[in-house]
Amino acid sequence: MKESLLSMLSYCGRRFALTAAIVLGMSACQERLAAPADCPALCPGGVQLRDTVLTPISDGDTSFSGYRTAGQGTSLRVSYQFAASEDRAIYRFTPRGDSVLVDSMVPFASLDSILFEFSLLKRDSSVTGLTIFLYRLPPTVDSTTTFAEVEAAFVPSAIVDSFVVADSVTTQRFSKFYSGAALVPWIISAADSGVLALGVQIRAASGTGIRIGGIAAGSAGPSFVNYVTAPSSDTTNVTRTLSQRIAFNTFVSQTTPINDIDELTVGGVPSSRAILRFPWPNFLRDSAQIVRATLELTPLAPFPGLATDTAFLQVRPVLADFGSKSPGATDAFFIGVGILLPGASDTVRIEVRRATTLWQGANPLPSVVLLQLFPEISSFTRAVFGSTRSPGAQARLRITYALPFPFEAP
Repeated sequence: MKESLLSMLSYCGRRFALTAAIVLGMSACQERLAAPADCPALCPGGVQLRDTVLTPISDGDTSFSGYRTAGQGTSLRVSYQFAASEDRAIYRFTPRGDSVLVDSMVPFASLDSILFEFSLLKRDSSVTGLTIFLYRLPPTVDSTTTFAEVEAAFVPSAIVDSFVVADSVTTQRFSKFYSGAALVPWIISAADSGVLALGVQIRAASGTGIRIGGIAAGSAGPSFVNYVTAPSSDTTNVTRTLSQRIAFNTFVSQTTPINDIDELTVGGVPSSRAILRFPWPNFLRDSAQIVRATLELTPLAPFPGLATDTAFLQVRPVLADFGSKSPGATDAFFIGVGILLPGASDTVRIEVRRATTLWQGANPLPSVVLLQLFPEISSFTRAVFGSTRSPGAQARLRITYALPFPFEAP
């Protein structure tokens, strides 16, 4: 009887110990839907976050210039006593013929009217008294025309028209018909071979700048339409329309800043871009999960620019490292973007995690980024950043990454 009782107590003890062990095991690692994730040390794995700061390879960061020249952007710069740059714009249209198609090609008898349109794309509305002036220029203006040559042609007798811009207006499409006596400034002499060339200048209560539409602006570009009368075979007169497209446009600047090879310049005219090459350790390439990657750039001077006309800095991973000819990625998903406010000089921080994921795996892209301004060759903004040759001002890439779980480690 005594042995049977002891056996029963021993059996109950074992059952209790087993039940307690199961309960403790379940409570050691459990999902708590109403509470933050909790996994004690008894659970396998666990996220381990680390931080590291990478700086570009010494002398592996460089600026290159000459990608695009004035007139190749979506707009043209015009300015007046503007600290950022002093600029004048130029339009040249295709030649206007002296004949139109009626029953056959016949010379038109008279020029009845002209419609001219152009677009103001950006201005600083805090500057009052803005007026835009159009001047006749020689039909021979081209990419070799200088600021001094254009400025010399801006005399009162060459004024074609002027447009007063309301102080509250930031963008506007100007459209105006000319007929009768108002046609005189628009008459194209035989010596000009049917070519109309115009220069654009502004005046305001204080120094400022504007951007106007050019060839690449599409419907925001200038329009020059001629309405003419021509005789027909039945002795009646018919009206025909001659639309001249833009053949050439550009803007000329009084001075052009010179890039310093020890600095990283982005923007300007002709446009500059910068390449940054980073060392990329094996643990980041092979096994780490990148949580965050922030590129930090230190400006060496406040950003020049037009107030209210924000420029953007694009950080593109490159598909191959060919120096100045390195092709940048075009997929917006992998492009980091930062804002460059006129007058700002604080450190620029741009998230580039998606770009750095392309530097991982069995066939990674080179750990190189391309810095490019947007809009390029149109904005007044020109950014100058420190390089590896600028003590205390070089770029930094701050990486936060997760180590693999212990059971994932080899």
